[in-house]
Amino acid sequence: MKFENKVVIVTGASSGIGEGVAKMFLEEGARLVGCGVEPQMKIESDRAIYVQADLTDPAQAQNVVDKAVEAFGQVDKLVCCAGVTFIGSLETTEYSAFLREVSINLGGVFNMCKAAVKELVKSEDPSIVTIGSDLGVRPIPERIGYCPSKAGVIMLTKCIALEYAPKIRVNCVLPGLVRTPMIEQRFEEAQDPAALEESYASLYPLHKMGKVADMANAVRFLSCSKDSGFITGEIMNVCGGSLI
Repeated sequence: MKFENKVVIVTGASSGIGEGVAKMFLEEGARLVGCGVEPQMKIESDRAIYVQADLTDPAQAQNVVDKAVEAFGQVDKLVCCAGVTFIGSLETTEYSAFLREVSINLGGVFNMCKAAVKELVKSEDPSIVTIGSDLGVRPIPERIGYCPSKAGVIMLTKCIALEYAPKIRVNCVLPGLVRTPMIEQRFEEAQDPAALEESYASLYPLHKMGKVADMANAVRFLSCSKDSGFITGEIMNVCGGSLI
């Protein structure tokens, strides 16, 4: 097991990519601290705790780290999966909504990393992995807040990697569309699910959507110093070739 006796914080652990990443770490022997805005996560383990938190609030981000140390005595890994997607153009999006999306997607990563680095620097094997998006590199219509917020995550990752080298490795995963429960619900509600799935798959040279397991595998690799110990400040495109 790659992460036996390591303490890992995973944000957004109550759903989607974050939930899949959290499960992966538990399967690999880690002790898990999950957090999110939901009251609880669906994962149950004697090696896991959950802390409800709005990470746009620095005090709540700090509380997640404090609870991790209180429960397990240390923090070795941080994976920032929490995020939201608002749909809207420049004309239809209010400034308050734009700031809210940036605050969650970028500010939440900033707050969590700022809180966690004080403990990560004490670890013998620290790392941070952030979850960006291929839409942080290539814009699409109706994502006027999402695309800039994810572009910010990419640059924030690089800045933290440079600032904390050589002690903490910091890398970013860029997913494309992933078959999360939210996407599966779209298929269930669509008049023609097969046509919708085909339209999504056609966006990618690999002609398929990503799986949560694909993202968890990328996080596993980047978090494990034995596999990726000479990698920091890098952006891993796990997006079916959309950025070719």
